[in-house]
Amino acid sequence: MTAIGIDLGTTNSVVARYDPEQDRASVVTIGGARSTPSVVSLRQRGGKEDLLVGGPALNWAKAAPANTILSVKRLMGRDFADPAVAETRARRSYQIVSGPNDDPRAHVVIGERTYTPAQVSTMILERLKNGAAEKLKEDVTHAVITVPAYFKEAQRAATREAGEQAGLVVKRIIDEPTAAAIAFGLELREGERRRVLVYDLGGGTFDISILNTAKDADGHNHFQVLDFVGDNWLGGDDFDLLIVEKIIEWVRRNAAVDPSGDDEFLFIAKKAAEEAKRTLSEADWADIIIPAAFRAAGSPVDVEMTLTRDDFEALIEPLVDRTIHLVRTALERQNLSPDDISDVLLVGGSTQIPKVREAVENFFGTGKVRRHIDPMECVAVGAGILASTLHGVECLSCATVNDETASECRKCRQSLVNARSAGDTHVYDVTGMALGVAAVRGSQADTFVPIIPRGTPYPMSEPMRHTFQTTDGRVIRVPVYEGDSATASENQEQGVIEYELPEEIDIHTRVEVSFLFDRNRELHVTIAVPGTNMEYRKKLRFDTARAEAPAKADFEEDDATYREDLVYLEEVTRRFLRTYEQYLRPSQAMKIQGDLERAQQTLVFSDPAECRRMISVLQSDLFGSGLASQLYIAERAADRATATDAQQINQAVAALQQSFQQGKQEAVAEQAQVLKLMVAKVGQQYEVAEVGDAEDFAGLLKLLDDA
Repeated sequence: MTAIGIDLGTTNSVVARYDPEQDRASVVTIGGARSTPSVVSLRQRGGKEDLLVGGPALNWAKAAPANTILSVKRLMGRDFADPAVAETRARRSYQIVSGPNDDPRAHVVIGERTYTPAQVSTMILERLKNGAAEKLKEDVTHAVITVPAYFKEAQRAATREAGEQAGLVVKRIIDEPTAAAIAFGLELREGERRRVLVYDLGGGTFDISILNTAKDADGHNHFQVLDFVGDNWLGGDDFDLLIVEKIIEWVRRNAAVDPSGDDEFLFIAKKAAEEAKRTLSEADWADIIIPAAFRAAGSPVDVEMTLTRDDFEALIEPLVDRTIHLVRTALERQNLSPDDISDVLLVGGSTQIPKVREAVENFFGTGKVRRHIDPMECVAVGAGILASTLHGVECLSCATVNDETASECRKCRQSLVNARSAGDTHVYDVTGMALGVAAVRGSQADTFVPIIPRGTPYPMSEPMRHTFQTTDGRVIRVPVYEGDSATASENQEQGVIEYELPEEIDIHTRVEVSFLFDRNRELHVTIAVPGTNMEYRKKLRFDTARAEAPAKADFEEDDATYREDLVYLEEVTRRFLRTYEQYLRPSQAMKIQGDLERAQQTLVFSDPAECRRMISVLQSDLFGSGLASQLYIAERAADRATATDAQQINQAVAALQQSFQQGKQEAVAEQAQVLKLMVAKVGQQYEVAEVGDAEDFAGLLKLLDDA
């Protein structure tokens, strides 16, 4: 068995291997190069098609920009409706489309075929695996693969899927900053403890991780992740694109044409920008010369411009300032100051930019910033160390060490769901965001209830639980979300678990939802009724959870119906916002406006599942927005009531509105209660549909005040 570490980068990928006997890790050259471009391209020549990967793909890219996939890491684990995907579409020459057969994930187009980002990453990983095997003269079977610290669970799962499809046993998916800290850990002396901050500015993402590191008396290294923050859209690519904008401005000014819509020009300009950026790390200016960069009115346009370091640093200053702001955020969340950090590791190629390095040194002090570790290779080196020093998983029941692929202990047959990795390097990870469910609080059906809080160490030895009460109906619906917002729909939906209560169990019963997060970052969900034998278990893998989510029998209508319903409901909600905005709290109005914008995006993409979800969200806005909703429901009730009842409702509404305008809060509360009783009476007599809708929560669980 040969295990390697892989830094699967946005722009370039690196492979490393650790030799325990020599206590040394080194980069494995592939095709004679220490890094491999994370690029896949289709070469069409002489009626023959070939998929190129790595250096050959990058060399061919100029001839086929529309069939060259760059920076696919930005798309990993993302739905097509994700705003980040829309931003990527605006920046790239290749097509990004929604998946076939209602697959909500983003896909890329190469030639006549579509691929998931995981499939493209599989091609890159296969190239790395085979290239390493050729260089080492050994079969490469196992790997530790790195990801940005702030990757969400779906993105991590997609990376694991890509590794497995490439024929690798993925021993661990580890954060890039943690891997860099492991490389630094080789220098620790026995008994030494350090608190390290990793500043990781790569090609596509920016991460800060804070870790406690130590080496025990047995020579084992320990790495405890305290916290991390990051930005999935901040990296060297963004610096390059600022230079590209300067090149476009130069062409507009000097050639009176706009090349911004020409894919081939943009690709060439991007490469020239990368070269200029590297030059400016060493020199005070860089000449950007691109012969025949663009053709206008049949004549070629040459680019001949100079970019000074001062101009470049002025361009990137807002981005650099943003990184320092995130550093402050990371420290403040742990109640730390710069003085509490013993070492700062600079990771990623963009940290070689003088402006970036100086900003970090000014914040922490020059003496703390470690510059002797190669920022381009230390992530792969750390992953290589971990790959070699992990020796399986240890059963919590009998301490037997099992292979990473085992699901139960070979000795005691206990489940290995919560087993920990065994080996000489111990990494203690924490969750980057909270994991929880959408539930009903009062009349609000879009409340996020965290079950596993942000920053929880995993794998977990015991599940975390929360108790709810069922709503009307026998179907229990548990939408699982990841995020930090108190509003569920503002977080990332990871899947929906549905279960029908057996006939012998009463509705309105208490239900316990348990989450267990394992070493592979897979979520084990259990739905149980305390005091009974009812228990339903499901493992949620975040790369496939949404595609596997079962549909409710009551919702098996034509997909077009959902779109029509959403179009109607979107217009009703806009009218509601215009009419009753003065009765909404500012936060309520902002939420509704945001929901309407998301509904508009959903209508553009016409995803049936998302249409259903947004219908539920807008219904919650209409009937769960306090006083404004009461007035709206009263208006509907008056339209269907007798003349006498309608007159009484309208008089009560007028009195309530007058008290509200006069700021008489106690009178408003009393009159609102009277109005509620009037509307309820009409609802009972005339079956006003909207009144009933206020309590239709479609199987969602209710949050217990005493839970």
